[in-house]
Amino acid sequence: MKFFRLFWVTLASIICGSGCLNPRITNTGRSAVEQTLLATAIERGVYSMPFDSFAGQVALVDYGFLAPQVDKEYVKAIFDSHLTLSGVKTVTDKAKAGIVIKVSCGVLATDEIAFNLGTPTLPIPMPYTEISFAIPEISLLKKVSRTGSSRFNAVVTDAKTDNYITSYRGVNSRTIYNNWVVFFFIPFSSRDVEFAEPGETTAHFLE
Repeated sequence: MKFFRLFWVTLASIICGSGCLNPRITNTGRSAVEQTLLATAIERGVYSMPFDSFAGQVALVDYGFLAPQVDKEYVKAIFDSHLTLSGVKTVTDKAKAGIVIKVSCGVLATDEIAFNLGTPTLPIPMPYTEISFAIPEISLLKKVSRTGSSRFNAVVTDAKTDNYITSYRGVNSRTIYNNWVVFFFIPFSSRDVEFAEPGETTAHFLE
């Protein structure tokens, strides 16, 4: 009797102790990889548009066409900073502007493509029962590619006459993050976007 009592007390202690040691884990709605792919695609697309020829001018930036895009606020922030670095001052009053820049974004999204050289997960039902089990996926070589894509347009007009000055059309940018599995259990990744290592930071300073 004492043995069984000791057994149940020990089991309860283990269960309670394990529960206390399990951390509460939550995840954001969008992963860090997805956000990095999109943020980098935005930065590359916007920074590739040369506004140096408008240095010293005052511009009103019309972001009205960005309304459908979820990440429009980040597009605005990067575009404004790009104009500042190019020597262009921005205002919200058209009467004080020399030029108007209308910005649009037709593509700002992520995609995923998976390739597996091996066998997929194979469900195997048990005859005459509702029980089934599955043979897990076996991969000699597996690649999951996640990409971020952006497509920007910008039209510059005269603020006083609305006459066309110039435009940047079809400014495309693409980013990629690959997850690989080789010989069943050897994982690694390859990418063209920047991630900081744990405990480190990355920074780029422009003077």
